[in-house]
Amino acid sequence: MSRAGELASVEELLRERGLEFVRERFRLPSRPQLSPSAGFLSCAAGAFLLAKGGAAASFLLAVAGAIILLLDAYGFSPLAWLGPRETRSVLVVPGIPSGEKKKALFFGLPLRCRLTGTGYFSREGALRRAAFAGGVHLAFLLCAVSAGVLLVVLPPVPAFGVLTGIAMVALSAGEWVRPATAEGPRNLAAGWVDRLSSPTDALFRPYLLVYSGDPAEVKYFLARYRGPVFRGTGIFLEFAPGAEGPYATSVREGPFFPYRVDPALLLLVREAGKRHGVPSARSVTIRDRSPGLFAMARGFRAITIFRREPSPAPGTPISGESSLAWARGIASAAGTGDLPDLTEGGKKV
Repeated sequence: MSRAGELASVEELLRERGLEFVRERFRLPSRPQLSPSAGFLSCAAGAFLLAKGGAAASFLLAVAGAIILLLDAYGFSPLAWLGPRETRSVLVVPGIPSGEKKKALFFGLPLRCRLTGTGYFSREGALRRAAFAGGVHLAFLLCAVSAGVLLVVLPPVPAFGVLTGIAMVALSAGEWVRPATAEGPRNLAAGWVDRLSSPTDALFRPYLLVYSGDPAEVKYFLARYRGPVFRGTGIFLEFAPGAEGPYATSVREGPFFPYRVDPALLLLVREAGKRHGVPSARSVTIRDRSPGLFAMARGFRAITIFRREPSPAPGTPISGESSLAWARGIASAAGTGDLPDLTEGGKKV
């Protein structure tokens, strides 16, 4: 089923349950993405100038390229407004907005999972991330070498400039022609939208975001709803049908200097799991542009929960109902008060 068809099926389910929802449409950047290609191309120009002896210009272009690449890695694509755009749709089920004492909770429910397969993300995605990360490190190395040559600390290095320039051109071309990320397996959690929107506490109801799986859609949701969910908490759920292995929760999200998941939120999620018979989840660091990264980079508390591949060790599988009870337990705990207090006598433990 296509992404539009899956979204329509969720709409129909909500209508049958008599639940209110809003279909939001955003204009998102589409392929090809300008920021990473321009960042690598700027570094390539700097590398070739370094080979010709222009250390000063090389340093400036390398720094500019490295900054563009670093911003793009954290979801702040500085040149996205120059590129092509496409219309995307998401569903939002409104909840109780942030107030003076309590902050809004929202669940991110992608239609398609990305955190599956050989741990999390696909093998192709892992190779692509490794190439991008290597290019960013090479960009910072180019900055250092250009600065060294400019300050007469290092001798001229034309061979390094030529080889780095060729590598940067290849990376720029790869980013320009790279197709859109292939859709992953269906997310079971996206089918819980009607049950998650039925509050256990009449005074508290979480927001629900049903989106395709592209993290950029989370960024635009937070921009559109920045008032109602201001400084709130986001729980991102990805449970693929074939992923019956151990649970995993993110403790850090981000490529180079990952954001740390709020310890109180992590404790709340784990305690809710214990109350509903869910085994202890493994702690993982998601080194990519994840939905949680987009949220934490904008001042929100966020955590990602997903199931890993089937475990070879024998054990009792956890049912979908237990996973749903865990999610509802998180919502109930977050709605009855603030996050757990991790201090004793004013000192963090």
